[in-house]
Amino acid sequence: MFGSSHYINVKPARGGRKYVYECSCGARGWETDSSTRAAQMGREHQANARKGK
Repeated sequence: MFGSSHYINVKPARGGRKYVYECSCGARGWETDSSTRAAQMGREHQANARKGK
């Protein structure tokens, strides 16, 4: 099966003032001011991947 695991990593974006998630599948989230929001976007990405979106 194609890429059944999506591992999320939240890290500082360029410049160090914002955060972004990166997934093991290569997806990358939008830059946000909050690491909590970046992690939430990562969880949403995982859920959508499970649904096949």
